[in-house]
Amino acid sequence: METRTSAQTDPHRLKALKGPEQKLEAHPKACGLDDLPAYVRQLEGKSPLAVDLFCGAGGLSLGLHRAGFEVILGADIRPDSIATHGHHFGGCSHRGDLSDPEELQKIILQLNRCGDIALVAGGPPCQPFSRNIRWRKHDEDVAGQHWELNSSRRELWESFMTVVEDVRPRAFLMENVPDIALTGDQEIFRNVVSRAEAADYRLHAQIVYAWQYGVPQLRPRLFIAGTRIGYSSPLQWPEPEYPDQENAPCLMDAISDLPPLEGDWWEDWQAREAYKGPATTYQQLMRDWLPVNSVELPDHITRKVRGDDRNTFQLMRSTGKKYHELEDEQRRYQVTSRAQREGRIQKESGKEHSFGNKYNILRPDEPCITITAHMSKDGYWYIHPSQDRTLSIREAARVQSFPDGFRFHGTPSNRFHQVGEAVAPLVGYALGTALFSAVEETQACSDWHQPEETRTALLNWYSTEVGGSQLPWVNQKENGEEIPETLRAWRVFLGELIVASMKPSQQQQFWKPLFSRWPDHEAFLEDPEPSRRRTFRSLQLEKIEGLLHQVAIELREQLPWSEWVRRDLEGLGRDRIRQCLAMVGITADRSCSVGLGRMVGRVMGDEQLAVSGSRQLRELHLGLMLGGDHDGRVYRAAVAVAERWCGPNPLCDGDQGLRDQSCPLCTSSICTFSRSAAR
Repeated sequence: METRTSAQTDPHRLKALKGPEQKLEAHPKACGLDDLPAYVRQLEGKSPLAVDLFCGAGGLSLGLHRAGFEVILGADIRPDSIATHGHHFGGCSHRGDLSDPEELQKIILQLNRCGDIALVAGGPPCQPFSRNIRWRKHDEDVAGQHWELNSSRRELWESFMTVVEDVRPRAFLMENVPDIALTGDQEIFRNVVSRAEAADYRLHAQIVYAWQYGVPQLRPRLFIAGTRIGYSSPLQWPEPEYPDQENAPCLMDAISDLPPLEGDWWEDWQAREAYKGPATTYQQLMRDWLPVNSVELPDHITRKVRGDDRNTFQLMRSTGKKYHELEDEQRRYQVTSRAQREGRIQKESGKEHSFGNKYNILRPDEPCITITAHMSKDGYWYIHPSQDRTLSIREAARVQSFPDGFRFHGTPSNRFHQVGEAVAPLVGYALGTALFSAVEETQACSDWHQPEETRTALLNWYSTEVGGSQLPWVNQKENGEEIPETLRAWRVFLGELIVASMKPSQQQQFWKPLFSRWPDHEAFLEDPEPSRRRTFRSLQLEKIEGLLHQVAIELREQLPWSEWVRRDLEGLGRDRIRQCLAMVGITADRSCSVGLGRMVGRVMGDEQLAVSGSRQLRELHLGLMLGGDHDGRVYRAAVAVAERWCGPNPLCDGDQGLRDQSCPLCTSSICTFSRSAAR
């Protein structure tokens, strides 16, 4: 039923917009957390049991249910999300703070009384503050303050993994934004890999676009799956329903049947026209998936449009201009460049706010841009293709693949938030179907790549005289004492930019006199420029002199490490900078260059990765190969192997002209590429 918005009393409840509040009744088979074991015992049938942590409204739960799982528990901190979940699913929809260790233990206790849990799934929000915080925009004072306020709370991904470790399901599925596998947040991803492997799970990770599985939306998301060794089979990722974006369902495939709106929370569109029914296959699915009256369209309401906004929408549509291309007097918000926002360029303006393309008219014949929870604040990024308004709640839900029979509890703001933060149900269904097969079978897979074997082979080689001595510039200790960070940074840049490019037989004999001449950045800067120039010219490395000069200047000026990893030097990209700093333990990042990605792809037998220009894919697979790698030794060994043997033309058997040894990953029969080449 619909009632006028009431005052807020819950600190986690989003600020309500003026509009109708929808209240949903609990499912007739709902139960509390303490009653969950009894609920499970009375279930009929033998469907595998699933748990949805950080469940939100239940998009993932809905997909898993369609795939054959019995979702017995959904847990989330937001009351409106839990009310929505509890309306659509039997069992326990539990409101709780999963960062609270005591709350977490209550959930684990009841799950362990429920018998065999087949799947723990969910999308834990990754906190903006992690141990990697110092490499981002926040300073140490902010990090310290955050630690004081949250020392009794755990990172939410850790909460998720604690449930997996203590409940030991046959499989788990974690959803998150792709950035957690990239440099900057990658330590989170590698720690997930490390903890899962320690609990006897095989790790699978893939970036999935929602349109690949029939959702009319881009929505790239990282899915990390674990299948328990001895209790399930390795996951076989489902083949995309749509191999290319051009043929995937578009925005109008999802919403063209929905009646037009003027824009008002209390608009009575039914008084103008009745719903005429679905016009596309996708719309038919949205009508049939869950029961709904033939003329009913729950949640088909949207915000009232300001007169000046309506004029802006019309102007953008008639001229084809983007928001930032309009004249100042035609815009309500100031537009600034990234340089201006970061304070590198100053521009005075009387406008109160600063945004880029604040308003965006959606393209009708393409998959929609990613629906986000920000729709609870405003919908300017989601302007209807042909109507002068933003998307309705039901239109956003359609784009997410929520069927029309799936209603949302709360104010319009709450409902938009629930839609935007959800896992698209059709994606949950596709992955759930693959996981259903994995947990129902336990046969071994001879093709499964064991990353631990790769790590061991790399470390064994690196620990030998032949291996470790190849990179003396990455030593972190000298005579038992820790080498200062500034000196470590200088050594690694000196070695990587000059010596690493040489043939292995030349590296050792060249490093000692080089380091003797320029033991630190000050010695380099004090060396007369003509003398330096002659040296680099004789080596045909004139460009490197300029790079090292920039490095030396920045070290002299004590540029914070947090700035090193966020910027490029002229001729030296931030990825290469991060790689160098990671090799000497200054950052926990593990940047993956094209060369290192080539080696990872060949080892894993992924030809696409071996030639991929996608940093996202390279760093994702590097994280799987490295695991935790807390001291960076596996990473240093991998970099050395990639540089020595894994160029565009691989030297699996070594450079015979130089009597070089064979690649250690080939001699141990770990590299898929070399095994294939030998057949």
